[in-house]
Amino acid sequence: MNFKIYTIIAALALPMAASAQNTERKLCDFESADAYRSIKVYDTWENSPFRNNSVEGNIQVVQNHLNDADPVRGFAPNPSRHILAVQRSRFGSNTFGALVGLKEPFAQTKTVQYVHVKIYSPKGGPAMLIGLGNRDDRPHQSPLTEQFWSTASQPLVAGHWNDAVFAVSGANGVTIHNLLIVPDATSPHNLTADFAAYIDDIVLSADEKPFFTVGAFATSRVFKRGDLVKLSRGVDDLGGGLNGDILLADGSAVTGRTAKCGEPLSVKAVSAPGFRFNKLVIRHGRNIDGNAPGDWTETVVTADRFNNGTYTIPANVIDGDIRFVPYFSSVAAEVK
Repeated sequence: MNFKIYTIIAALALPMAASAQNTERKLCDFESADAYRSIKVYDTWENSPFRNNSVEGNIQVVQNHLNDADPVRGFAPNPSRHILAVQRSRFGSNTFGALVGLKEPFAQTKTVQYVHVKIYSPKGGPAMLIGLGNRDDRPHQSPLTEQFWSTASQPLVAGHWNDAVFAVSGANGVTIHNLLIVPDATSPHNLTADFAAYIDDIVLSADEKPFFTVGAFATSRVFKRGDLVKLSRGVDDLGGGLNGDILLADGSAVTGRTAKCGEPLSVKAVSAPGFRFNKLVIRHGRNIDGNAPGDWTETVVTADRFNNGTYTIPANVIDGDIRFVPYFSSVAAEVK
């Protein structure tokens, strides 16, 4: 298979946040061959064709062609000279990715640590990080022994640099020598073609927050009391938002309306015939945009907290744009 470098638009991002008390440690970048011990494709699936060498994977360090400055924000989210490119193969499993041998391994701990990895992919969705190493008291144990699996705290946004954050922990007395970065932790059954993903700047940190957020929903605006915030009505892929509605206290639709930041807001739930209201998910904060996961907080209000179908949202929850996702269940299904 020939390696293809995809030309993709530059990412939107926010500047790197301040480090948590200087507790960050760069594990690897790809500016020179001295920055890492080894790179290769790898698949944890034992019967993978990449494990018996019947299929050869494509991975290499390339010049960073995704280092353009964001014209809106005026800076580049990843100005590195070189990045790691890996071809996501249809023949690999959902744990196929780039195996990076660390020049300086790190100790696994029971205390949660966070590994940040810059990932750029034309395909959105979950990314995964798998730590491979050996117990310190078992020097002959394979350094490819899987020690932890972690899914990124947020799905990747396609066509942008993402700061993928992985919470990692495990037994003490283990040294992680290799990191398997999986940019597409989904089944390959629906893939119609291979694609290239890009990786850079692997950082061990005590900070669980992304160093930057990406996508059209990123914004630097911080709301203050009295500011008008936007209200909208949403659904999600679990059926939330169907078979009923959430309205303002006066019975009007929420979408297109505004409320004042820092002031209580009353809403009411209205079930469709044959359905019962279960809960209301309130997504609030400064970066609501459609259903995209951004820098927002999720507050869940169960039905028993509604009084005659009405609930007053506390002032501290009205802290930015609001998206309401109500959940309803079938009464007939409950009877059965």
